[in-house]
Amino acid sequence: MNKTVYYSRIDWWAWLCLLFVPLLMWITAIGQPWWYAVFICGGLTALCAAALFGCRYEIDGDELVIYQFFQPTRLPISKIKSVKKTTGYLATAAMSSRRVSISFTDRSVLKSYAPLEISPKDRDAFIARLKSINPDII
Repeated sequence: MNKTVYYSRIDWWAWLCLLFVPLLMWITAIGQPWWYAVFICGGLTALCAAALFGCRYEIDGDELVIYQFFQPTRLPISKIKSVKKTTGYLATAAMSSRRVSISFTDRSVLKSYAPLEISPKDRDAFIARLKSINPDII
């Protein structure tokens, strides 16, 4: 099967954090040696950008792959019990309050009873793709 990539939706507050945090770091670097500004502030700015742009979701065959900080987490689509649209600001692999909440049939998938919340840009297409692979999803 082919891979389908869904990039994370990025809300205005995430963009604000990307601008505010590095700006604050660079302001505090005034008067410090040049190497401090380049290596420390530049590295932390790159880390903030990687956190914002490194989050994406991929449907690869019968697996949902979540990339956060460019590290993949593979989850079986066959174990998904329900998928629904939701909003919220829980700390998860999402850069938006417009999210998709995914519950699994087996606790061992996430090692938790809490649902997984992610924020693909095109929620409707993402949900439809999951349901086409596993028609038992509610």
